[in-house]
Amino acid sequence: MLNTAKRCKTLPLLVGLIFSQHSLAIEPAAIPIGEMNLFPSLNVITGYDDNILSTETNKISSWITRISPSFLLEAEDHNTLLRVGYSLEKGILHSSSPDNYLDHNFTTSINYIANSRNRFDLQASYIVGHEARGDEDGGAISSTSSPLEYDLKTIQGIYTYGRKEATGIIELRARYQDKEFTNFRLVTLSRDYEQVDLGAEFKYRLTAKTSAIANITRNDIDYDTSNRDSTNMRYLLGATWEATAKTSGTIKVGWSEKDFKDASLDDGSGGTWDAEIYWNPKSYSTFIFSSGQEYGESTTAASYIDTNTYGINWQHFWKDNIKSTVAVNILEENYSNSIRKDTTDTFLLGLNYEMKRWLNLGLGYTYTDKDSNINALSFKKNSIMFTVQASL
Repeated sequence: MLNTAKRCKTLPLLVGLIFSQHSLAIEPAAIPIGEMNLFPSLNVITGYDDNILSTETNKISSWITRISPSFLLEAEDHNTLLRVGYSLEKGILHSSSPDNYLDHNFTTSINYIANSRNRFDLQASYIVGHEARGDEDGGAISSTSSPLEYDLKTIQGIYTYGRKEATGIIELRARYQDKEFTNFRLVTLSRDYEQVDLGAEFKYRLTAKTSAIANITRNDIDYDTSNRDSTNMRYLLGATWEATAKTSGTIKVGWSEKDFKDASLDDGSGGTWDAEIYWNPKSYSTFIFSSGQEYGESTTAASYIDTNTYGINWQHFWKDNIKSTVAVNILEENYSNSIRKDTTDTFLLGLNYEMKRWLNLGLGYTYTDKDSNINALSFKKNSIMFTVQASL
């Protein structure tokens, strides 16, 4: 897996990923357009956040509404799948209008199966997005009066060689990203960057359900004006398995290095890992244990952030169309050349109800507790959100 190596935007990102990944999926009906099919959908989220700026003091609470229509156009023949998608998200913070936002996301992808041994997956995207105030350092908002806005362009490709049942499978990845902020340029100019990611993975089948994995990735990050240009290398060995009907997972361990072009900045190196283990005590109940390490980008005086993550997630189907999620995540951030250490604990409780094929309802509660040894960077927050997913 390619590591973006960008600073982990801890809280909103973690919570958003947890909730979205474990929602019951709706099954939209297609609208035929010539040889293609159009799949429209609509997500509406509304709820309450008691600390929208993630601050320790002078908290601002607000009701929040997010409206996100999306459209997916799809065409497929015997060996090629083409998708073109567009979505927007309008965020309304009813007690803090300066924090309202409008994001756009354009994507296109081509999946081409040349033959049983060769597969190509290409994707391009253009995002007009934002970073909410408080995302960066849990309260570093005094320099901006509204969210930071950016354009993010991405092109990536994956080539896979080997049949699914082959003894050996090779996967090659490449990605180019260009991120440019578009407002508050005195604050954001030093954060514009271009990034090139390269990766290769070899899987060797040991048994019918177990494979060994060797993985290497390289991330080159070049900032437009900052001196933080660097190269990240990651070398991993591990295994993936489906040993029984109750357990499966992937564990990879190895070595990671972060080297800056500027000799005045501290380089980083040390052990690294990625792990995700699934345990199914019952067919309708799943526990997911995850952990990982990476060297992330810093927007502070620190050269980089040594980031460790640990998570436990329990998903349980009470009925075929009713699913609950309980998740606990721990994020540890150690800042290089600094005494600063942050620990962020996130607890999530979610319930999803697939009311119809085309309609899914969700209710989620999130509690976040960030503890930092730097004054004014700690905070606590609670949010509760109700989600409606709908399609034709």
